[in-house]
Amino acid sequence: MSSRNTTGYRFGFDIGGTFTDVVVSASDGEVHVGKCLSQPDAITQAVVEGLTTLIEQESIPRDKIQEVISGATTVVTNLIIEGKGAPTGLLTTEGFPDLIEIAREMRYDIYDITARLPVPVVPRPWRKEVPERIDKDGVVITALDEKAAKQAIEELAADGVKSVAVSFLHAYRYPAHEQRVREIATEIAPDMFVSLSSDVLPEIREYERTVATALNAYVRPYIGHYLEELEKGLGAIGIKATLNIMQSNGGVISRDYAETMPLRMLESGPAAGALAASHVADLAGTGDILSFDMGGTTAKSCLVSNGRPEITLEFETARVQRFKKGSGFPVKLPIIDMMEIGAGGGSIARIDDTGLLKVGPESSGAVPGPACYGQGGEQPTVTDAALVLGYLDPNARLGGQVALHLDLAEAAIGKYVAEPLGMTLIEAASGIYRIVCENMASSAKVHAVEKGKDIRHYTLAAFGGAGPMHAREVARRLGCRQILVPPNAGVFSAIGLLVAPVMTDAVRTFYTRVEGANWQEIDSIYDDLTESTAQALIQAGIAPDDIEFERSADMRYIGQGFEVTTPLPARFDDATTDAAVQSFYDIYDELFSHHLTTVDVEALTWRLRATAPAPSPPISRRMNGTDSRAVPDQLRRVYFPDAGEFHDVPVLADSGLNIDSEKEGPALIEQSGCTTVVGPGERFTADKHGNLLVSLS
Repeated sequence: MSSRNTTGYRFGFDIGGTFTDVVVSASDGEVHVGKCLSQPDAITQAVVEGLTTLIEQESIPRDKIQEVISGATTVVTNLIIEGKGAPTGLLTTEGFPDLIEIAREMRYDIYDITARLPVPVVPRPWRKEVPERIDKDGVVITALDEKAAKQAIEELAADGVKSVAVSFLHAYRYPAHEQRVREIATEIAPDMFVSLSSDVLPEIREYERTVATALNAYVRPYIGHYLEELEKGLGAIGIKATLNIMQSNGGVISRDYAETMPLRMLESGPAAGALAASHVADLAGTGDILSFDMGGTTAKSCLVSNGRPEITLEFETARVQRFKKGSGFPVKLPIIDMMEIGAGGGSIARIDDTGLLKVGPESSGAVPGPACYGQGGEQPTVTDAALVLGYLDPNARLGGQVALHLDLAEAAIGKYVAEPLGMTLIEAASGIYRIVCENMASSAKVHAVEKGKDIRHYTLAAFGGAGPMHAREVARRLGCRQILVPPNAGVFSAIGLLVAPVMTDAVRTFYTRVEGANWQEIDSIYDDLTESTAQALIQAGIAPDDIEFERSADMRYIGQGFEVTTPLPARFDDATTDAAVQSFYDIYDELFSHHLTTVDVEALTWRLRATAPAPSPPISRRMNGTDSRAVPDQLRRVYFPDAGEFHDVPVLADSGLNIDSEKEGPALIEQSGCTTVVGPGERFTADKHGNLLVSLS
């Protein structure tokens, strides 16, 4: 079995825009969790401080922590969004230096003639052309001009470029020229980081391949530095553990592999949350779920159908218009498909130029934070509204870290919302709350429709610091009839790091019609992919016999411009053609409710996923009658927008609820790090796995 099932402790952390979540799991599944404010200028320091506090509180022996899993989404994302990556150069086939700027020659908003695209991470002077050309069949039309390649690298090094991307025409299939350039760069500039498109994204479509390679090169030097600093910081407090990295595809991989391919970390934190949601939903037997992760800065949702999160190859980052598809950099790597919206506890409420109340996407972040934090924030936020409406305890510390100030929240909402609109304070706070919930519900509806799913049949799995607090209002607007709040919901994405298997994906473009395909030739492609993916997993400590492989292909009808990823059998034989075509029909039916039998099918790209068995998951156990807080120790005045009035609501500790004992709302159910709101007439129960299930009336 995998070496990840150890007798010691495993530590996972997720760095968010506002809080950094830390989790330690023992070999018997017992979980210890903590939360601390993120430090944008000292990312690893927040991680080390959070872990230090947790191990001191729980008396965890430092030398027994054997694995550390990083889910540092914001590290990669912020480098790209803020334009703070390393000075990066690009070597292209002669005639193609402006490919990353020309892009698709399409506007994401056809009615906006001023629509902008993100500025390429490689400025024009650092894009170098190299005479070389291999055609689509592998014929060398122009041999690599090694002298020109050497001169280009020397010029880039002289200009202070630290990292270079190499993207040659048809290198997805014939990488020899790119590989030779890497050898030349190693000889004359050994300290320069080199990313090859044939390694990062070896598949057709030049723009997407070049962008992905350039982004990987752009963040690579800093990610290496970040991982090095993290290891030093952990070592300084006595932790000498294996460091593995969460990827955006829902799996973890070794530190060395992640340092070479840091772009795969882009959405690792949210991916972990969706993975954990599918795990607890399986335990609870709720069927299909919509994971709903709302933190301090953003909210993300993911459809989990038949126990598996949806995967996309159409993700974008650094959008100029954050929620407009096509306005960002395409990242054509396997990523757990999530809908994102700028709606978190720190989202700022404001009156726009037309006099309407808007919420987000601007956020107060961790610094200065919402007005109620008392750290200098003046603008009203979603957290301020929740405090005024009674959802948060004004005497508590948010996330165990931040004292709340009701008077500051009331002052901010009154000054910037209530007074300008001629509303009462409660009307203004309720408006902020309802608008942010409507924004999230509307986006989730669109996301589900695009995937051909009826969201009314899904259970809403709510987590994150603010997710359970907004879940009932979002679920009501979606038509969902049940809410699931998992144990440790406030740090749930970090929990997901501990259920993620070691995994990697590989891809190779090879065009063929499916009817009449040479499956022996395609099998040889999979032999190469199998070798490379297996090596990556072995490097992460996985035994070769524990590795499982899953094949798929990007297929389409002849004449179409886009493909759908289609599962393939594990072995190819005489029946493979019929099986592949039928699999394509099944996927096409699921997406579009029909398929054609009169048009031939073609395949462009072949994919392989290599996975190791998941580690023993963290276990949450609920015990009856062990917590005196099962009896409400307070009542709080809470406003319910759908009722339009306040209720005196009992406040219950989640840990004190009895198993399978159904109760009726209203109620506030508190965990460490989050609060679940149950409305009047709604019923809730707790299961033995620590989940809270709420049935809406």
